[in-house]
Amino acid sequence: MKLNSKIILVFCVLIISVAEPVEAVEAATETAKTLSLQDALTRALRDNPLVRIEQIRTDIAQTILREHQFAYEPNLWARYETNIRPEHFGETNQISTGINATAPTGTGLEFSVANTYRDGNTLSSARLTITQALLRGFGLTANLVPIRRARIDIDLRQEELAGFTQRLLLDTERAYWNLLLSSEELKIFEHSLELANRLLFEAEARLQTGGIAPIDLAIIRAEVASREKQLFDAQTALKQRILTLGYIINAPEFFNFENIVLSDTISLLGKADDIEDHIKAAQKFRPDFRQAELLAQRGELDLIQTRNGILPRLDFFITLQGGEHYESFAVFPSDMAQLISTGLRLDFPLTSGQARQRHRRALYSQEQQNLSVLNFSRLIEFEIRSAHLEVLRTSQQVETARIVSALQQQKMEAEAEKLRVGRSTGFALLQAQRDLISANLDEARAKAAYSDALLSLYFRDGTLLQRRGIRWD
Repeated sequence: MKLNSKIILVFCVLIISVAEPVEAVEAATETAKTLSLQDALTRALRDNPLVRIEQIRTDIAQTILREHQFAYEPNLWARYETNIRPEHFGETNQISTGINATAPTGTGLEFSVANTYRDGNTLSSARLTITQALLRGFGLTANLVPIRRARIDIDLRQEELAGFTQRLLLDTERAYWNLLLSSEELKIFEHSLELANRLLFEAEARLQTGGIAPIDLAIIRAEVASREKQLFDAQTALKQRILTLGYIINAPEFFNFENIVLSDTISLLGKADDIEDHIKAAQKFRPDFRQAELLAQRGELDLIQTRNGILPRLDFFITLQGGEHYESFAVFPSDMAQLISTGLRLDFPLTSGQARQRHRRALYSQEQQNLSVLNFSRLIEFEIRSAHLEVLRTSQQVETARIVSALQQQKMEAEAEKLRVGRSTGFALLQAQRDLISANLDEARAKAAYSDALLSLYFRDGTLLQRRGIRWD
């Protein structure tokens, strides 16, 4: 009779739970938000302020390039000068204007016009000077080094931005799959508590009929309490990972959600390619390897510049100067004094010690960069092969864990049937449930480990952007 009353009570509780107000159900669904992997990646790239911070570094590098390009723009100048002669209480005024420019070939050009006013007379003169570097500073190869270096620096900043973007996508996707793992773990612990509560209910009913001892009931209650703690920890871990994903994609509204429903599954990740394909892809797409190559190219430019700096400075110049003297602007004499001068200027340091040490330092740096590129190739192959092995290992673990979970499910069902006919104990069934829960957790974590290993492989070969449909120019 007591057993029947307990069954009736449980039945009433179930009816009440099913008959919850519609408003309560709607309120519960409002705490969940659906999110796809593509949406998470898009929001991370669009809304995370760190992306813009990295882009600004590229913008700064572009201003440096423009600064070097403007180094060859013409320069206009003007000058006014007054000379006072105390002995005659007179003065001489002169107004000069001109333009000068330097070409990347090492050619300097200056043209100026001067008007001098003294005692009512005017002297007008023009001057044209052309200077050509013959040794140091000669030719486009050496003089365009700053511009070429600035272009390489832009490429370096872009590769840094690509590397940061790949790291951000990696962190976003890891946070996404970790959140999916927490959701699956929460479901497993909820099912675990449900099984324990069901066993407790049956044990309490059997205790009324003398089917079990009170000590057995205490063991089951302790197990229920332990699983309630596990469920609470899983709920806390889920909320923590929601916060992590919300921070990465800059979605503060996620902080108020109790749950995020993820629409993608790990099965969408795909599989690893042939290991040689991953190695070739890394040498083509990996940003840090491209940076090493660019640094080696910049080292070659430093060699060109320092080698040119060792040379003595030898400049050829030619000056054309002409002028005319007249009393007023209305009279222009026909005779004009003209002067043409030409020559060479040599500037030769006794030892060129500083320039030679700069060139030697550039040689050492270039050798260091070339060795770094070679070593980077070795490191990439090592990392790709290690990551590829990890993908194969975790893939096998997923299959093994799936088989173990299926077997543990059969074992628990068999143990429950044996308990029903009186051939087992509640403790044995609890142990079978624990084994099933452990197997289910191992399967979920094996899938998460496989996703992490595959993402790590894609990150190592530098193809994560391409595989996620993000074009990088």
